[in-house]
Amino acid sequence: MPKWEYCILTRLSWGVDTKWYVNRIYQHADTDMPDEVTAPQFRAYNDKLDQLYASKVYPILPAALNLLGADGWELLDDMNTGMTGGEGLVFKRPLADAPAAKPKAARKPVAKKKSARR
Repeated sequence: MPKWEYCILTRLSWGVDTKWYVNRIYQHADTDMPDEVTAPQFRAYNDKLDQLYASKVYPILPAALNLLGADGWELLDDMNTGMTGGEGLVFKRPLADAPAAKPKAARKPVAKKKSARR
């Protein structure tokens, strides 16, 4: 059975200024500003998405979908992120680093007992 990894492409929208980010995660503390703790592989996607946004060629979504699709991500569904103007697109792809299932131990043939007759 295949193992999957997932990511969420999140849209933050303010009029025509629509920005997309992949698995952007923040760690919150009571007294400090939130720190971004996004995994490095997803930060790389976000850097590319920021470059697309800086190009001011809209809409950015087709380029974002092509970026993820080229790396094997498959769009599953959309979701409401709970943020005003925000939605998420859920993707999955096979987990390449998943350990393969261990094969069942082969049964050893049962040796026939020699009869005690002579």
